[in-house]
Formats: sequence, C-alpha cells, structure tokens
Amino acid sequence: MMRYKVLVSAVLFFLLTSASHGQHYVIDSLKLALAHKIDPKTEIDILNNLAFQYTKISVPESEKYVQDALRKAQHIRYQGGLAESFKILGTIATLQSDYSRSVEYCYEALKLYEETGNKSGQSKVLNNLGQLLMTLNEYDKAYQLINRSLKIKREIGDSIGVANTILALSEYYRHKGNFDLSLALSEDALTRLRALNSEIGIAHSLFQYGETYFEQRKFLLASTYYNNAIRHARIAHDDMLVIETCQRLGQLFLRVSEKDSGYFFLHQALKLSRLSNSRKNEMRACEQLSNYFVTIGQYDSAFFYARSTVRIQEDIFRTQRSQQVATMQMLYDFEKNEQELNFQKAIVKRQFVAIVGVSLILILATVLGLKFYRLNKTNQQSKEELLKLNAEIHKMNENLETVVRDRTEELKQQNQRLIEYAFFTAHEVRGPLARILGLVELSKINTTPEDRVEILKRLEISAYELDEIIRMINRKLENGKRL
Repeated sequence: MMRYKVLVSAVLFFLLTSASHGQHYVIDSLKLALAHKIDPKTEIDILNNLAFQYTKISVPESEKYVQDALRKAQHIRYQGGLAESFKILGTIATLQSDYSRSVEYCYEALKLYEETGNKSGQSKVLNNLGQLLMTLNEYDKAYQLINRSLKIKREIGDSIGVANTILALSEYYRHKGNFDLSLALSEDALTRLRALNSEIGIAHSLFQYGETYFEQRKFLLASTYYNNAIRHARIAHDDMLVIETCQRLGQLFLRVSEKDSGYFFLHQALKLSRLSNSRKNEMRACEQLSNYFVTIGQYDSAFFYARSTVRIQEDIFRTQRSQQVATMQMLYDFEKNEQELNFQKAIVKRQFVAIVGVSLILILATVLGLKFYRLNKTNQQSKEELLKLNAEIHKMNENLETVVRDRTEELKQQNQRLIEYAFFTAHEVRGPLARILGLVELSKINTTPEDRVEILKRLEISAYELDEIIRMINRKLENGKRL
C-alpha cells in the first residue's frame, strides 16, 4: 500500500510540476491575434477568451483582461461582449469565494443574454447560478435554475452542456444526501463526456465521483477518482481543479492518518496556488498546512503557516476591497451609461414618434393635394367639356333655328302653292270639267246620232284640255314653280 502511494505521489509530482504548455500556447495565440489590427467586437471577444483561459491558471490576469473587455464593450455598447464579461466576472468571484458578488454578476449576464436572445449563454449562466446557489445552501432555487439550463441545452442541442448540467444535478443530489442518484447521474455525465472527448468535463465528473465517495467515507474509492480527476484536469490545463483536488486529497489522507501523503498534496496545492497566483487557494493551503503541523506537534511550522494565512487573508481583503471599489465604479459607469442610453432611447423614441407624426401629416397633405389636384383637373376637364357641349348645343340651336326658319319658309311656300293650286283648280280646272259635265248631261237627252258624235268630239277635246291642265299643274308642283 505504501509503495502504491509513493508511486502515485511521484507521478502526481511530475504532473503537477510540469508546465502547462498547451494552456500557454492557447494564450500566446490569443495574444498574437490581439496584436493585429482587428475590429472592436473581435478585440472584445478575444479579451474575454483570454480572461476565460486565465481563470484556469491566474485569477489576477483573468480579471485584468475581463475588465478591459468590459470597459471596451460598454464604450461601443456591445451587449454580447458585456454578457460574456459579466459571466467571466462571476466565475472569478466564485474562485475568490465571493459568492454574493458572483451571483450579482451572473444575473447581470443572464439579463443581457436574454435581451440578445443568446440561449447558449443563458443555459451556461443558469447552470453557474445553480451551482452558486447550492454553495449558498439555496437548494430548491438551485434545482429550478439547473433544470431550466438543462431544458435550454437540450433545445439547442448542446451535448457537452447537457452532460455538464447533469453533473450539476449530481452535485445537487449529493448535497441532499441522495448518494445513489448522485452516482448514477455522475456516471451518465461521465459516459456522455467520454463520448465527446471532453477532458475538462471528464475531470469534473471524476472529481464529483470523488466528492460523493468522500462524503460516504469510502476514502480508497474517493482517492482513486481524485487521482484520475487530477490527471484529466492536467490534460485539460485546468489548474484550479488540480489545486482543489490536491486540497481534497490532502484532507482525505489526513483523515485516514496518512500524514506524509496528506502533507505532499497540501504542499502541492500551495505550490500550484503560488504558481497560478491564486491567493484564495494559497490561503486555504496555508491554513490546512497549519492544521497539519498542529496535528504532528510542530507548532513553529504551524505558527508560520497560520501567520502566512493571516497575511494572505489581509492581502486578499485589501485586494478585494480595491477590486470592489473598481468594480463598483465600473458598475456605476455601466449603469450610468445604461441610464444615458435609455434616456437617449427615450429621446430617439419621441423624435421617432414626432417624425412619424410629421411624416403622416405630410403624406396626408400630399394625398389631399393630389386629390384636390385631380379634382381640380377633373373639374377643369368637366368645365371644358361642358363649354364644348354648350357650344355644340348653341350651334345645334342655331342650326335648329335655321332649319325651323327654312322649314317655315318652305311650309309658307307650300302653303302658297296650295293656295295657288286651289285657286288655279277653282278657275282653270273648273272650266274644262264644267264643260265635260254639261256635255254628259246633253248626252242623256234624246238626240240624233249626228248630235252624239258632236258631243263625243267635244267631250274628247274637253278631256284632253283637262288632262293638259293637270299635267301642267304636276310639272309646276314637281319643279316648285308658282302656278
């Protein structure tokens, strides 16, 4: 057993003291990209990414980059960049054990993600909030937020996010004392994360296994999972998880009276905390080492680490106070900018309403003008048509008067001709007709043949005379001549 522990300690010593080349390569690549000329939004995204990478190895560096990103995002009102900056600030505050401030940052990030419709960001912040509230023993609210996160991650198809949220549910059930369900959820999350080759997710799943077994006092199983968690955390370059796991291993070995192994891991946690410039973890390691030396009776060393703990605590307090002042100023500037922006939005809204109103009035005036123009044009056309019609009517009236006058004259002439015809008939036609009638009466009397021949002869002459008169009348009537 001792040979096994010595071998494990030697391997872990090599892993823990090796440089995080992959992590620094990513950071160097981001810094190189930042050195080039890029647009403001891309610059903010890179600064946030740098801040996120530094959360794993150096909290002060992370805070420096995220504050720069936040300031620039506020300047250009880049909501997506602001949301990401607040989310990272929440992570930093969690690493500094300032959980109330972390919750404030997370809620600010959640509000911005909801405004921009970023469901991925919403799900991540909800998950972070759930874990924070579990730390603050607000389990019911934490459970609701974690389930909200899980629902959104399933909606958007975030497989790694689903696995991480299941892991958060495992932690919830561990806190509630339901270890069987906690282990089952950890197994589900671990299976998913292994299928997705997520080293950091695997490391956290193994750590969760270790925590569950630690609370069940199954220390051998817990140490196995803790050691595996460290291995995967080193591959994922998550120094903060490595430090936390080393502290838990130190506590575990002290619990089972393996003081040398306990000291080794606590000392490694202290060393890594100093390398990562993680003052909170350094303070915890010093405090635990002080307790360790008390248990073995080395009070000088215990006093040294206790004094180091107090000194670091004072440094942290001063740093946090200055950071809080800076952050409060930053938040004040942010709120001031938000108020100014809202005021400007209100002004713009009023101006927009005024412009829309004026535009509607102008459009209405234009429409009415067109209507009046068309109506005037229609009236003008109607007037011209009416004048034209009046002219035609006047012309028709004149023609009608002429026609009437001509017709009247014609009727007068016809009447005159009729009068003449009647007069002519009464005189000219009456003579031959009277002779014919007289001769007809003579023929009725008993006469001699010679007399009859004479009567017939005279009848014939009178008839021809009458016929000639009638023909003459017809010719004159046809030619319109006076009789």
